[in-house]
Amino acid sequence: MKYAIAAGHNATADTAEAILLAGGNAVDAAIAAYLTAFVAEPCMASGGGGAFANIRSADGKMWLVDFFCQTPKVKKPVAALEFEPIEVDFGTAKEVFYTGKGSVGVPGSFAGLFAMHERFGTIPMKELVQLPIQYAKEGALIDDFQSEDLELLKAILAVEETGRRLFYKNEKVRTKGDYIRMPDFANFLETIALEGVDLFYKGEIAQVITKSQEQGGYLTMADFEDYEVEFRRPLSFSYRGKKIFTNPLPSIGGSLLAHYLTELESFKFSERAFSNEHLKKLFTAFQNCESINRRPAALAKSLEQILSPNKKHGSTTHFNIVDQFGNAVSLTATVGEGSGIFIPGTDIQLNNMLGEGALMPDGFHSWDTDVRLSSMMAPTLMTDMEGQLELVTGTGGAGRIPAAITQVIHYLLDYEIPLEKAVNAPRVYLGEQTFNVEPGFEAEDLSGLDEVQLKNWNDQSLFFGGVHSIEVKADHFNASGDLRRDGVVRRN
Repeated sequence: MKYAIAAGHNATADTAEAILLAGGNAVDAAIAAYLTAFVAEPCMASGGGGAFANIRSADGKMWLVDFFCQTPKVKKPVAALEFEPIEVDFGTAKEVFYTGKGSVGVPGSFAGLFAMHERFGTIPMKELVQLPIQYAKEGALIDDFQSEDLELLKAILAVEETGRRLFYKNEKVRTKGDYIRMPDFANFLETIALEGVDLFYKGEIAQVITKSQEQGGYLTMADFEDYEVEFRRPLSFSYRGKKIFTNPLPSIGGSLLAHYLTELESFKFSERAFSNEHLKKLFTAFQNCESINRRPAALAKSLEQILSPNKKHGSTTHFNIVDQFGNAVSLTATVGEGSGIFIPGTDIQLNNMLGEGALMPDGFHSWDTDVRLSSMMAPTLMTDMEGQLELVTGTGGAGRIPAAITQVIHYLLDYEIPLEKAVNAPRVYLGEQTFNVEPGFEAEDLSGLDEVQLKNWNDQSLFFGGVHSIEVKADHFNASGDLRRDGVVRRN
């Protein structure tokens, strides 16, 4: 039992595996894999975005590394912003996001990678960037899921010439079987590996970004110079005799995960999995949690109640890595849908996190200045009650993230469904007065939905996330990539 990897693209997984085979640890592998994902999974990961990493070291200590996007220090009148709506059509559901210079938050990706490397890394950064550089020069193959993502976001990617050069061919967005190449990003990686992270936050890159943001955007040099990576204690609670460790406040994804699982723990699941009765219980559990105000302060107050000592229960991509030394990394990353704005000379697209409705419960432009943006991302680890690692999991999927992780853990523990089947089993999602149900459930009788609309999906969809996962057994690893997002695994 040497290692296991579950990721969203072959190039991402291959990079992680190469670092592990070279003697690196799971954090070394995660750094290199994340950089490769900027090329292989560009609609979901970027140096202009942010991420969270849930790290467990070989001695059992845990850290939640927060290098998500920060809000600007100063607001501007809405009329002065470049802030454009775009509707993303998932086929059965649609969502509206905003793009442009006014949608960009302070990116945290490179700050986080260098902070993780300083604390946990064992291989020099100039070596960790070599495979990402190779992919940036030679190209990463576009698979089914990336092709679908490029099609969904093609209007954003066509805003600037850089996006058209990278993602279009003969005036059409690139598709499955083609390659994405980022030659300017390859050059940038060589430079930042030598000069260090200050290049991005205090040097030339920050200067270029803030100059372009003077008209239509918010970001200033002070926003970049003051950005800090946060090492937090994970939120922890129990479910069915296991300990769950996930993303704490101010992000809300982990808190919602705690609420969902706590609600499910009040049920007994004696009926057949995916039966009509099972589906009703899932609906009831998620509906009971809908009354929770999805704001950090309200969630904090409710968490104090459900996780008190008197209770028995104590466009994103994701990958997991467990190494031969006992280290584990669960990392979820995003660039949102992308702002359509690229840093000149780098092939790096900036995020649109200020244009994400799921992160703005009080409406767009309601954010507070100079604070870490809240997120639905919830990289998650599970142990037994003695602290032995059992599961490394997480997903992309915007506001659907907590529900997707909840259901995989529920299938594993309440129905003892094997990992691969649990990851790819049908899911539900309740949001905006609509109960979305993937095929595979018996839904012949759902009386009691009240005013909620039932929406039966014809096929499984990336809408419901991609819960790539690793299960740690006494003598082997199980790993599963979610087929909804072309997940891949590597293990040895």
